[in-house]
Formats: sequence, C-alpha cells, structure tokens
Amino acid sequence: MSLRKRLVLTVLVLLVIGLGSSVGAIFGALQDWSGDANDDVLSSVGKDFRADLLAGGGVPRLRPGGDPGTVTGLWRAGARRGELPSFFQIRGADGAVIDTITYGSAPELPDPLPTTLWPDNGERLANVPGWLVHSSRLTEGGPILLVAMRTAATEELIDRVANVAVISSLVALALVALLSAHAVRRGLRPLTAISATAAAIGSGDLSQRVAGAGARTEVGRLGTSLNAMLAQLETAFAQRSAAAERLRRFVGDASHELRTPIATIRGYAELFRRGAASRPDDLALAMRRIESEAERMGVLVDELLLLARLDQGRPLEREPVDLTALAADAVADANTLAGHDFRLVADGPVTVPGDAARLRQVLGNLLDNVRRHTPPGTAATVRVAAEAGQAVLTVADTGPGLGEAAQAKVFERFYRGETARAEQDGAGLGLSIVDAVVAGHGGAATVHSGQSGGATFRITLPLN
Repeated sequence: MSLRKRLVLTVLVLLVIGLGSSVGAIFGALQDWSGDANDDVLSSVGKDFRADLLAGGGVPRLRPGGDPGTVTGLWRAGARRGELPSFFQIRGADGAVIDTITYGSAPELPDPLPTTLWPDNGERLANVPGWLVHSSRLTEGGPILLVAMRTAATEELIDRVANVAVISSLVALALVALLSAHAVRRGLRPLTAISATAAAIGSGDLSQRVAGAGARTEVGRLGTSLNAMLAQLETAFAQRSAAAERLRRFVGDASHELRTPIATIRGYAELFRRGAASRPDDLALAMRRIESEAERMGVLVDELLLLARLDQGRPLEREPVDLTALAADAVADANTLAGHDFRLVADGPVTVPGDAARLRQVLGNLLDNVRRHTPPGTAATVRVAAEAGQAVLTVADTGPGLGEAAQAKVFERFYRGETARAEQDGAGLGLSIVDAVVAGHGGAATVHSGQSGGATFRITLPLN
C-alpha cells in the first residue's frame, strides 16, 4: 500500500473513531435526557392526578365523559392535545382493575401486575412495549394508580436524531476522504519531485535539483538538504573528472617530455654500438650528449616527484626563514649570468615560517623564468615586504609581458610559452612548482601583465 493511501486511511480511521464516539455519546445523552424527562412528567402527573382524585373522598372513579371543568374532563382534554399521559387506570389493593380511561390505544399490561409495577407504598416506573408506566398507591396499602404515556414519539425523535447523525457523519467522512486525499496528494508532491529527481540523477544527470524546496515544511527541508548534497556530489564529481583529466594530461606530457631524452640516449647508444668507440671525437660527443640528456631526464623526474609529494599534501619543513635574505641570495646568483639585470628592493628582514629549501627553489624558478622568457637586457625588480599580516614577494620584469591566455595557464604543468617552445628548453614545470610550494605554505601565487608590457608575479605567504 502506498504512503498516500496509508495516510488517507489513517485519517479516515481516526475520523470514524471520533465520529462514532461523538454520535454514541450524543445518542446516549439524548436517551438519558428523554428518559429522565418522561419519568419526571409521569411522576408529576401521577402526583397531581392522585391529589385531584383524593380530593373527592372515597375510592375515586374515572369518568371518560367528564364535563369540562371536572377532573376527568381536564385530563381528557390535556391527553388529547398531547400534553399529558393518555392512559389512566385504578386497581384495587389486590391489583384487580377498578376503572380505566384511555385517550387512544392502551398498553398491554399483564394481569396480575408484575413486580416491576407493584408499588408497595412507593412509586414504580417500568417500560412495557411502546409505553412508559408509572405506578403508585393512592393511599397507604390502598388502590393503585397507573399512569402511562407513549414512548413512540420519543423513540422516533431519537431515531431521527440518530439517522441525521449517521448520515451527517457519512457525508463528513466522504468529504474528509476527498479533502484529505487532495491534501495528501498536494503535500506529497515534493516527494514525487524528489523521486523524479533521483531517477534523473540515477541516469547520470547530476545537475538535477529538487524544485520547490524550502524550510517551511519537513519535505521542503528534506529537499533543501538533498539539493545541498547533490551540489556537493556534483562538485566532487566535477573535481574528480578534472583531476582525472589533469592526470591524463600530466601522464601524457610527462611521457612526451621523457621521450626526447630517452630517444637521444638510445640514438647515441646506437651510435656507440656501431663503432663510435673507435672514433674519439664521436665517442666524446656521444658520452656528452648521453650525460646531458640523462641529467635533463633526472631533473624532470625530480620535479615530477616533488609535485607528486606536494599533491599528496605531505608536510613541509617549518622553521623561521628570512625571505629577504633568500631573495638577496637569489638575486646575487641570477646576476652572475649575463644578459639580465636583477635588483632587490626590501625595507628589512621579513621572516616567515616555512621550508627554506623550497622557498629558495621558488625564488630561483621565478628568476629563471625571467631569464628564459624575456629578451637580453631586460631588467627585473624583486620586492620583499610585509603587508596586512602577510609576506609579499613580487618579481616584476620589463619584458614583453603575457597575454590573457598565457596568464590563465602559466601555472599549469608542462605549459610553456612561445619562446620556450622555440628554445625547447625546460619542461614547463618551474612555475607549477612555484604554485604548489606556495600553496603548501598556505599562500597564493598570481601573475599580472600590463598593457604596456612586463609581467609581475606576486607571492603572498602568511607571517604566522
């Protein structure tokens, strides 16, 4: 059975129980009230009638044809109007019938009187089919007065009330069934949407979201939570796909970069096998090229291993490092090579917690990037300063600058600019290592190039 049917059925069962209890309580209260009212009427009429009869003295007689104004005439008129009981009977002390007057039908009273109607010296009330009978003694141990009234009208009233209550309850039950079915269908509509969304997600569409989610209802809050979870899943899958794509490119680029030195080594090894050993000049060239390519391949492998360790989140060394001193050493080393002019601008020591060797590598790669990708005679300024709780290192050159496309990709692995492609020098991992090392220190690396030329690399590191 579906949840919708169970909810509607539960509402109907509870309503049936409630209506049944209410109708039963009303029916019982009405019966008690009508019974008490009839009892009071018979008891009161019996007392009044007994008093009227005893006022004449002796054993009273009932006269159906009594004139208006007499006792029997008054009671006859009242009974005919339906205001008073319509059966009166006097029996002797032994229960024998003395006189009877009726206005209409009469109850079938057993003879002798049953114990339920034998009044002794008090009063008795008893039900006989269709009648309520009141019995009392006119005098102590004397004649018995029986007064009776029909119960058909009361029973008919109770039956009508019961019929109206049952019919009204059935109508209310039908209306509630329709309204509750509509309300449940409307209330569970978000669950239907969630089911459809889950089916779409199951087919691979992670962009689906639950519509109409909000915090006002439980189902709405469920939809909001599912949307948040789906957003996280979509982001995670997108990141996973991007990581897989980067890994694929990384492996492909690494294979491509390693292919050249390996092919060179194999070529010179083949040259050596074909007789270069007997030719000193060819042998020296082969050994020199094999050594150069092996060294290049070793550097590439070392850089790849470094990036792999940084990607795994392995902790770096943490010790106080004077960034100004590292920059001064890097500038001094770079100026030993002709062709570029490097200058340091710093107000004083700027100490950061970090790995001195890796930070030195960052500076070396940045300055080497200037040397490789700018023409001879280019000047570069290295600045070290502390700003807003951060250490800021900038390397600004006066070279041709970078285009927008190059700025977006410059920190990607194996990305090389046009000049580097022309020179076929370097694997395109230098700036990737800069970005990874800085990120491992909790900092950030950015690049900016102005319209008039020149590129500025900005490194920020936390001071604490």
